[in-house]
Amino acid sequence: MLSFKLFGIPVGVHATFLFIALLGAMSYRGWDIAFWTAAAFVSILAHEMGHALVASGFGAQGVSVTLYGLGGVTTYTHAGAMAPWKSFIISGAGSAVGIALGGTLWLAVRSGVFDNVGPEAMVFINSLVFTSLVWGILNWIPIVPLDGGHMVQSFISIFSPKRAPLISQIITWIAVAVIVPFAWTSGYRFGVIIVVMFAFSGLREYRQQAARSKPRVDRTPEARQPQPYPPADPTPPKPPPEFPI
Repeated sequence: MLSFKLFGIPVGVHATFLFIALLGAMSYRGWDIAFWTAAAFVSILAHEMGHALVASGFGAQGVSVTLYGLGGVTTYTHAGAMAPWKSFIISGAGSAVGIALGGTLWLAVRSGVFDNVGPEAMVFINSLVFTSLVWGILNWIPIVPLDGGHMVQSFISIFSPKRAPLISQIITWIAVAVIVPFAWTSGYRFGVIIVVMFAFSGLREYRQQAARSKPRVDRTPEARQPQPYPPADPTPPKPPPEFPI
C-alpha cells in the first residue's frame, strides 16, 4: 500500500483504488483513463482531507486517511465523547470540500479559463469536476455509512443519543426504498448495486454499535465470586475509532 503524509496526516492508498481506473475505462480509452484516475484520486483525497482536517481541528487524535476501491475512509480516535454537532460537521466537511472544488472548476470552465488547454488536460479537469460534484452530492444521501447517513445520526444524537443509530437505520432503508426503484428504471443498474452494498455495510455498522452497547456479563463461577480488591494498575480503555465516511 502506498503511504505518505499530507498536512501532517498519514494517507494510505490501497491497491484496490485502481478499481477507479476500470470505471474510467467505461468512458475513456488510452491515456485518458490515466487522467481520469488521477482526477478521481485528487477529488477523493480532497474529500477525505476535508474530514481529516476538521477532525484534527476538533482535537481528534490518530487521524489518518485511506483510499480504496470505491472511495476512502477517515479514521480517528478521541479521548472522550465527541459532541454530536462536531461529528455532524466532520461528516459534512468532506462533501463540502468536494463540492466547493468541483463547483469552482465548473465555473472556471464555463467562463473560458481553460479554453486554450490541451485535450488531455481537459479530460483531467472535466473528470475532476465530475468526480468532485457527483461524489460530494451522492455522499450527502442519508444512507449510513455515507456522510449523509452519519450526519443524520449525529443530528438525531443531539436530541436522542440512544435512539439515533436505530432511527438513522430506518431513514437509511427508506432512502434505499426510494432510490433503488428510481435508479433501476432509469438504467443505473450499477448504481443500484452500490447503494445496496453501502446500505448493508451500514447495517453491519449498526449491529456492531448495538453489540458494543450491550453490557457484558461473565457467568463463569469465578466471576460470581466476590472480588474485594481492585486491580493494582488498571488500564483505561482505548476510545473506539470513528468512521465519518
